[in-house]
Amino acid sequence: MRQKRSSVASVARVLERGRESYERHAWADAYKSLSFADDIAPLDAEDLERLAMTAYLIARDDDYLRVLNRAYQAHLDAGECSRGARCAFWLGLRLLFRGETGRATGWFARAKRLLECQEHSCVEEGYLLLPTVEQQLDAGDCEAAYAMAADAAEIGGHFGEPDLIAIARHLQGRALIQQGHVERGLAFLDEAMLAVTAGELSPLVTGLIYCSVIDGCHQVYAVGRARQWTAALAQWCAARPESVDFTVP
Repeated sequence: MRQKRSSVASVARVLERGRESYERHAWADAYKSLSFADDIAPLDAEDLERLAMTAYLIARDDDYLRVLNRAYQAHLDAGECSRGARCAFWLGLRLLFRGETGRATGWFARAKRLLECQEHSCVEEGYLLLPTVEQQLDAGDCEAAYAMAADAAEIGGHFGEPDLIAIARHLQGRALIQQGHVERGLAFLDEAMLAVTAGELSPLVTGLIYCSVIDGCHQVYAVGRARQWTAALAQWCAARPESVDFTVP
């Protein structure tokens, strides 16, 4: 009995260390600790999300997808459909970036179906507009992309969701740039970057927006802005050396 209690206490300490490391952005240690705790006793949905994020940030992409899939199922088992839909969205987005369009579309469809069962509106509805915005941009339908991104930003503002607001604003900027409204578009990118440099966003969204904004600046030869944001990205990465996925070359 004493040995069992000691073992439980030991796992609790490791789990707490994983959570603390996560908050300190010590991703590798957080991944190691959370994985160890998970091997002994399955983590709950929130800790699975932490474990998935640490996997993503240290470039363990397959582990990220596998663990986030488990978090999705754990949320469903707990009756938390909106949280499950958010996991489905991030799974779909990562698969989309990997070029696995079929699987990505499947996850987006699952997320939408889950939200159809919700009695009240939720912030996840805004996130699920984003893949359509990307499709509209790829198809050259910039006016529709701008309008839908604006809707997503409004939902983000209503629910106080900085990540969604920043992603949506930067997509509005990309839409304007594609239409030839370069200065207006760059202003939207700058607005999104303010949230990044202020540390208001999650690590994943921070990295995604940094990379997209710098790429957008290069596309329109905004060299000065690209240098500024590249320097800011280098500083951000230096403070988080374990964030392999966003390391500046």
